Amino acid sequence: MGQQRILVLGAGISGLSYAWYLKKHHASAQITLLEKTERLGGWIDTDHNQGFHFEKGPRAFKAAKSSSILELVKELHLENEMVWTEEKKLDRYLWFQEKLHCLPQGLFSFLCSTVTRPFVKALLTEWSKPKFHGDETVWEFACRRFSKEVASRFFDPLVVGIFGGDARQISIVSCFPKLKEWEEKEGSVTRGMLRALKSKRNQPKFSEHVPHLPLSAFYSFRSGMQTLVDGLAKQLNAEIVTRAEALQIERQGAEWIVHSTQGIRVADHLCFALPAAETARLLKPLVPDLAQELEQIVSLGFAIINVGYNDSVLPLQGFGYLTQSGANEEVLGSVFDSSVFPEQRKTAQETRLTIKLKDCGQKEEEAIQSALNGARRHLNITAQPDAIAFKRASHAIPQYGVCHLEKMARVQEALTERLPTCSLVGNYLSGVAVDQCIAHSKRVAELH
Repeated sequence: MGQQRILVLGAGISGLSYAWYLKKHHASAQITLLEKTERLGGWIDTDHNQGFHFEKGPRAFKAAKSSSILELVKELHLENEMVWTEEKKLDRYLWFQEKLHCLPQGLFSFLCSTVTRPFVKALLTEWSKPKFHGDETVWEFACRRFSKEVASRFFDPLVVGIFGGDARQISIVSCFPKLKEWEEKEGSVTRGMLRALKSKRNQPKFSEHVPHLPLSAFYSFRSGMQTLVDGLAKQLNAEIVTRAEALQIERQGAEWIVHSTQGIRVADHLCFALPAAETARLLKPLVPDLAQELEQIVSLGFAIINVGYNDSVLPLQGFGYLTQSGANEEVLGSVFDSSVFPEQRKTAQETRLTIKLKDCGQKEEEAIQSALNGARRHLNITAQPDAIAFKRASHAIPQYGVCHLEKMARVQEALTERLPTCSLVGNYLSGVAVDQCIAHSKRVAELH
């Protein structure tokens, strides 16, 4: 690459990790990141301003499902900053029929629980149902393989909790590929699940990147997820310009000309690490048909309310709870932050919750009141918080509709063919999870 100039638009986790891996393989590259806001990290956002440890974005990762993050942790030498807790110690709850129900974690409790009873019945017949090849919605998949009741009680809140969306719109292949793989390869989700459990006994118990970390654990960092972002920024050895929004791009010969709020930048290679809509706006004059594909991606937003109490007010412990979309609750769910990672508490009595609502354009005061009403109804917490933080995460999570991954693969292939010195990274391409974003950025960086 020589002294090639690389310009990255966006300094969220996708843009930062892309720059990290590009610099790792091409040390002489001149890399500049333009970030339109005052801070780095995108949706990763740790806030200590009110004396509490508030996470306004991602807060915990499962070790077994985040090898790309852990590889990055090792490379950045952040192992000593990590905190973790075993998954089996974290009960999860479902708000169902006006009551919180603890979801079973063991076989016996699964068979005996009134909440999972419809699932048990469906599993007994699921193995004999015919296969369906091709993509479909999560709702269609769950109804076809199990039952409408299972789709409503389990898959609906699961989609709400992970993607904030509608199981009737979300793709099973894009969002729960393992379930679809079990059906197509094993002929049954039940059979595939049992074989996976059997093979799991012979698999490693600890991370290959962080050897002392159990794969069954959830982890974060003592000072929060911002630790990962700050570690990248400090060790990246690249120019990072904040308050620099890209306004327009153009091609002049083999060079890219980027007009931003911080002046004009010239580059040999341009990487878009922006949301789909912003990427589409900038690319539209050059490749209008591909920009149109990106414009069609729907992204949902949320109102995130963090509440902190100096006293112990939480009546139960665990990871948190979810609600069903059919329950018509304003609160989508809540995470019991102080219960998940006790190391992040300032005192043993402290209680911290993160409450998530759909972004319906409500005022901050209205969203906070809805969150507190939910805490009162669902958790019987009547005390007034000692600290409250609000964040509107507009258009935060892209909704992967049927065949979304195929469409994005075609867009990236066509873009590479027509604009070979242009790259795309971000959560709308091959997975919304932080680990998937990092893995995608690494793959794209290694193609240079």
